[in-house]
Amino acid sequence: MKKFWKNWLKVRINHDYFNLNTLPEHAANFIAQGNLVSHAVDRLKWRLGPKFFWVFAFPAHVDIEASSRCQMQCPMCGRGLMKDTRLGDMDFELYKKIIDECAREKVYSVKLSWRGEPLLNSRIVDMVRYAKEKGIKDVAFLTNAERLQPQLSAELIDAGLDWISISADGLGETYERIRFPAKFEKTAENIKQIRRLREEKGLKKPLIRVQSIWSAIKDDPKAYLDFWKPIADKVNFIADQVRSSQEKDFQHDPGFICQSPWQRICVMWDGRVSQCHSDYLEKNILGDVRQQSLKEIWKGKEFLRLRQLMREAKRLSLGPCQICCDGGKTRQEAVDVGGRKIKINLYVGQQLDVGSMDARSGGKR
Repeated sequence: MKKFWKNWLKVRINHDYFNLNTLPEHAANFIAQGNLVSHAVDRLKWRLGPKFFWVFAFPAHVDIEASSRCQMQCPMCGRGLMKDTRLGDMDFELYKKIIDECAREKVYSVKLSWRGEPLLNSRIVDMVRYAKEKGIKDVAFLTNAERLQPQLSAELIDAGLDWISISADGLGETYERIRFPAKFEKTAENIKQIRRLREEKGLKKPLIRVQSIWSAIKDDPKAYLDFWKPIADKVNFIADQVRSSQEKDFQHDPGFICQSPWQRICVMWDGRVSQCHSDYLEKNILGDVRQQSLKEIWKGKEFLRLRQLMREAKRLSLGPCQICCDGGKTRQEAVDVGGRKIKINLYVGQQLDVGSMDARSGGKR
């Protein structure tokens, strides 16, 4: 029993991702997602599966990389390490094979993004539509929104997109330094436009989530919340992470047990399955959906080995884990957001200096 509780504490779920909205607003968003029973079951699997080391018959969630390309060079992004990595967009026939299996296995959610910008895939609307036609209850992606033009927004809404998450680090000039070549007002207008189109159609979806790295808003998180609250359904932030190819560049928590191997599977644009969504450099490939089913990979020896090493606190023998910021030591801090105190976890030694971050200079950190 003592060992059980020790492991329970080591597996920290979503420990570096935080919501600026109030609890009632968070509850309203949960209800707005619909599919309440299925969603509640999904959240229980997401949170309890890793804690009990339960390996479900199929992953609760599947990440599908619509594109590994991106038009930005954000200084804090792991893409800066991908200089020798082959880039591309997922073939639609391969995508259908993945979704068909997800539908048969009754996967609750898929996310059509990972390392790149999904809107660069010319079939992104078709991808959303196909997943919804096959019965996937929650279809989402993360985007920088620079290419979210009115016609594309309308097509994504009509296709049935459930969530759209937008990376918008800071406000105004801070945003434009980090997110070059995007312009803050133009991005904000793109997001306002998809909200207007949604309301004009009398729909609740797609729900809109805007998120920032913490260092870009830490001086005034309320200003960030106040700007986005009338536009977005959720306003979130992520703890700073030093994305590096060197293990020595941050402090590891040796007892950390990652949640990912019990929750999700991550399919790259070419069909290979990476260890997790932090394996930007493709250091540990667990399978290939061009030759295998997702289920075969999920239950296969490579995934079994990954979970075993996690349970035994030997994750640092794995290449991706050696440079993964998620396993860094953290400290807790209480931050003030307009008089509300929010407890957050920040990584030790991974603070980013936003003042020196400038994508205009080629991604200088």
